[in-house]
Amino acid sequence: MTQKELIELVQQHHPHMRNTEIRKLLDRAQANFCIETEILEKPYTTLSVADKRYYTLNDEVIKVLSVQFDDVEIPRLMFKDGYRLPIEDDEFV
Repeated sequence: MTQKELIELVQQHHPHMRNTEIRKLLDRAQANFCIETEILEKPYTTLSVADKRYYTLNDEVIKVLSVQFDDVEIPRLMFKDGYRLPIEDDEFV
């Protein structure tokens, strides 16, 4: 459904509402939907750097479910009482 169709549908039930108000409400509804379903409005990618192990994410990322590199799932960092637990690293075995 296009935005124009959505606006027309809303105006059928609320004829007093103008296009700008409807667009703002549609944008808010889209943002709320993305938050509740834990999906991103825009794809997120980042470049990797040689010899860099940890990366920070910007505020747009809500939740990272998994990270894969060359079809290998990267284990999550685990924290206990504020301390980072060691990760078994097979790179330097």
